[in-house]
Amino acid sequence: MNEINTIEIRWHGRGGQGAVTSAELTALAAIHENKYAQAFPSFGPERRGAPVLAFNRISTDRPIRIRSSVLQPDIVVVLDPGLVTLINVVDGLKPGGVLIVNSNKSVEELKTEFTGNWKLAVVDASSIARKLLGVNIVNTTMLGALVRATDVVNLESLKVPIEERFGARGGANYNACKIAYDNTVIDKITPQGTKKNKVFPVEKLAKWNELPVGCVVTDVGNTKQFSTGDWKSQHPEWDDRKCIKCGICYIFCPEGCIKQQDNGYFRANMFYCKGCGICAHECWTRAITMVEEA
Repeated sequence: MNEINTIEIRWHGRGGQGAVTSAELTALAAIHENKYAQAFPSFGPERRGAPVLAFNRISTDRPIRIRSSVLQPDIVVVLDPGLVTLINVVDGLKPGGVLIVNSNKSVEELKTEFTGNWKLAVVDASSIARKLLGVNIVNTTMLGALVRATDVVNLESLKVPIEERFGARGGANYNACKIAYDNTVIDKITPQGTKKNKVFPVEKLAKWNELPVGCVVTDVGNTKQFSTGDWKSQHPEWDDRKCIKCGICYIFCPEGCIKQQDNGYFRANMFYCKGCGICAHECWTRAITMVEEA
């Protein structure tokens, strides 16, 4: 449910990609234009890489009194292309709405994933972010795609919020936003499209009377179930000829996903690796190279 003249946006991302920041910057840009806006996230105790949601409501003429999650958005923005096959990102998207996706696929390829009366906007935000920012964090990059595909805010209105949020890196982030704006491709999805059948995983929690005495943890977690390593666009590869088994990659890995093997060399568990590249940056023997995902 939304109020008259209120635009609702739902952001799909993974922990660490900046979906919450995207929503906040969008709200600040709207407020800069003398509109009413709200931004809020929805997530539990997920670790970095797990699917998260963030929401916006923007009104041109009246305060927003609704505080519930956005169930029928006018706009859906997907920061991670892997989520398209993992969850139903278009759930509740209104007819005539806009779907904006970060993907290296063409708009023609991506159209086969959906069927509905929506506008589709596609941009390779990951490549832009890596080139300009050095990391695959696409929050500001996807703001450019949002502005190009909709008239929710003006591009110039994002400049001050971005520069205030990122300080010395504000200029680079705003440039990434502008380049994404220029490179976003827009097309139409039709109800007659040939959507691929998908089965989306649903987390089933034990009932209170099914839990063992003492609240024993019976599952090791949902990292593997939800493929939290799938949002990376690059992954590390080791050259054992250069590796001296110093363990510097193990020490600096923010995910704790690098382990030493029986032969003394190190490897990353790709179910956890988010492709941040810190291991390659810190490896002083240059034994680690970041390689594009296939």
